[in-house]
Amino acid sequence: MRAVVMPALILLLLAGLLPLLGVAWACEPEQLVQGCRIDENACVCGLGCDTTFRYSTRDQCQAALKGEERDVCQSNPCMNGGVCSQTVKDPGYQCLCANTGHYGHTCHKKCPTPEEFSRMDANTKFPIECMVI
Repeated sequence: MRAVVMPALILLLLAGLLPLLGVAWACEPEQLVQGCRIDENACVCGLGCDTTFRYSTRDQCQAALKGEERDVCQSNPCMNGGVCSQTVKDPGYQCLCANTGHYGHTCHKKCPTPEEFSRMDANTKFPIECMVI
């Protein structure tokens, strides 16, 4: 009986912890930040991805809730169909350029064609945003 109970307890313990561990694995380690985000009209602070935890401090988050801090994505800084995502890192946003045919900080550079890329310097890396899978 004891041989059956112990594995069952271990499985229950792991089942309860795995969802919590999944939060930490949702982004790369260099993207983890201590910050705050607005969730259901309240500031929630903790450890998470830089794209999720937009505000560095609770005060910044509460100012945003009151409308005192502007949304940097409201001005549409991303070009060519790029999607703006707020971050805690300067300049406060990141443009997601995948599937736009463009790359760069604001999706302002046109992706090279394979022919153009083959003529570039050998040390030039092909932009990951331009890869089509």
